[in-house]
Amino acid sequence: MTLAVAPPVVRAARREDLPAVALHMRGMLERELGGYDARLHADVDDLAGTYLGAAGTRLFVCRVEGPDGPALAGTASVRAGGPKPQFVPPWLTGRYAGRRVGQICRVWVDPAHRRLGVGRMLAVEAARWALADGYDPICLHTNASVPGALAFWTSFPGATLIHDARPDPWSTVHFEIDPAALGA
Repeated sequence: MTLAVAPPVVRAARREDLPAVALHMRGMLERELGGYDARLHADVDDLAGTYLGAAGTRLFVCRVEGPDGPALAGTASVRAGGPKPQFVPPWLTGRYAGRRVGQICRVWVDPAHRRLGVGRMLAVEAARWALADGYDPICLHTNASVPGALAFWTSFPGATLIHDARPDPWSTVHFEIDPAALGA
């Protein structure tokens, strides 16, 4: 007899998820993203204040059934606004001026849960939520030096490369998401 394995569940984060989310995000920062930088990662210091109950923001978690019970497999978030002007060329900031821009952030999957569709589920949920909340356009950036990150976003439905900032310090590549590709 084979036991059924529960599929991953993506949902909006709850207060009780935040300790696991903080541990996950800080681990990702240390392992793969060069460490914590207050200029870039202040939301990790105040997950509740940034994402729970704040208009125009949402934090998503993916939970999977593990050997010791439910485990956090990954995260994604949506925040208002485009890229920070101090980190991008003026033309890119100007592209988003006067528009209601939603930015997909923190699509970070635990290494043990990669290549299983977790990242895609999280990113699609975040993009659909952003569209439903009235954001247009939806943008994101990724660190192309993280293995698989650039390939993930290049193959994401409706993702269009807008700006390749490499060799900036973070190997940043910027994308926008076409809502039509998500069935919106």
